Amino acid sequence: MSGSRKVRVVKRDGSREFFNRSKLGVALWRGIQHTTGTYDHARQLAKAIELYLIRTDQRRISSAALFEMGMKVLRRVGLDEAGEVLEGHRAWRRLRRLRLKVRQEGGRMTFWDKSWLAEFIARSWHLSRATARILAGQIELELLAGPARVVDRQAVIDLLNDRVLQFGLADAVPVQQYK
Repeated sequence: MSGSRKVRVVKRDGSREFFNRSKLGVALWRGIQHTTGTYDHARQLAKAIELYLIRTDQRRISSAALFEMGMKVLRRVGLDEAGEVLEGHRAWRRLRRLRLKVRQEGGRMTFWDKSWLAEFIARSWHLSRATARILAGQIELELLAGPARVVDRQAVIDLLNDRVLQFGLADAVPVQQYK
């Protein structure tokens, strides 16, 4: 976190990570970029939220509550359209996650879970949890945007290996097949 106090964000899957102002700024920018706002506006709004969390002595906040704070701030500064874009994207992601299934080894089907992929990435490539979540998020968006409703586990791993290679992480540690 940028400030002196550590605020933990509780993710949808129950995992926790420290609040990251830059990450929040990028999330706000996803909506603001469709308006007359600038990236600097997104950064400043993220900083304002961070200051509020520090001043109110927040130690822990859910990612859903953080999202709602972001929406409230966007509305307060007159960027309603940016908020609508973000809410629309969030709803789209939720629906697509519910529809996407993974065919595991042996043919067993499971619902898509980005947390599984992030854990797999962290273990297989010995990457930090934050880096693993970023990679898992990128792969998730690609899968959700595609037409498939069922993906093979191995296809997800192949996509991951391509991404790791693309980001220059392939020389770090070869991927291991964890179950």
